[in-house]
Amino acid sequence: MALRSKRGTGMGPAFPEIAAGAAQLPDAIALDGELVVWEEGRLAFERLQNRLQRRGAEAAGAADERRPTS
Repeated sequence: MALRSKRGTGMGPAFPEIAAGAAQLPDAIALDGELVVWEEGRLAFERLQNRLQRRGAEAAGAADERRPTS
């Protein structure tokens, strides 16, 4: 399963937690959607743009920062 932008750019390295979840889906499945960051009652597009610049351990750390705690 590949995580790509509408222009075909690979986004898996910036969103490893989403890529890992998508890897659990059957090969014959295709999903179409949009990633958004919702913060303080509004869309925070700049946070999504900032996340796209992260790769590897930095992206994984960003995913942990945003994960809700129980």
